[in-house]
Parts: sequence; structure tokens; C-alpha cells
Amino acid sequence: MIKSLDIKELFSSVLGDAFHEYELPPPSFTIMQCEIIAFDKEKETLTTKIPVLKEWLNPYSTMQGGMIIAAIDNALGPLSLLIAPKNMTRNIESKLIKAITMDVKYIYVTASLYEAKKRRLIFDVLVKDVEENLYATARVTNYII
Repeated sequence: MIKSLDIKELFSSVLGDAFHEYELPPPSFTIMQCEIIAFDKEKETLTTKIPVLKEWLNPYSTMQGGMIIAAIDNALGPLSLLIAPKNMTRNIESKLIKAITMDVKYIYVTASLYEAKKRRLIFDVLVKDVEENLYATARVTNYII
């Protein structure tokens, strides 16, 4: 079993007193029942574990594309907050590769900083299952506010 990290403890240890400036965990993170299961400050990566719930399904009984994008954003957001000044998502370019059914049970979303130039941050994101099957990828551009 993969153990989740305590989100308040993680953010408090990285952000210090600035921790109190944010609503943590964010409501979207809580609603989707996300858990941070890995964070590597040196490698600038973060992985979340998110259940595949009936509420996220489309008429084909697969995870709705917008919910997959929300899952991507719920890994990217915490990472961007932990490694960069205040920033916002500007563009998400995604590729949905394989349908996610309830048989998958959980998706694991790993966000990694690809590049940082001036006010622009570029992230790569992978959506996999516990067996490392790839379901989606994304390249995300954020701008430092």
C-alpha cells in the first residue's frame, strides 16, 4: 500500500509562514479525494493518487476527459506551489491515450518541471495506473504572477 504524505505538513515545511496565505488542501483537491504520495524537491516532481469514481464517468462508463484534466491540474498545482512563486496555469495541452474505467481503481498523476525561463514554467505530466500503464500525458505552461 502506498502511503500518502500529510499535505499540511508538507506545505508548511516548504512554505514556512507563507503556508497561511493559502487554502490547503484546496477544495478541488479534497473533492477529487486526491492524495500526494511523493514529492521530490530536488527533481521537482510530485505524484498524486486519485480514485476513479462513478461520479467521474461519462456515458461510456469511462472517466470523463475533463475530470482527467482536473486530475492533471491537481498534481501540477501543488507542485507549482511548492517549487515556484505564485503562478497560474496558462495552457494545458493533453493527449488522452487510453480509456480509464472503474477497473483501474486509482490513477497516479506525476507532474515534473520540464523548464523554467523568466516568468514561464513548463511541466510534463503523466497519468498511469498502479501497473504503470499510460492513460494520458500533458504539457502544461504556467506563468508566474
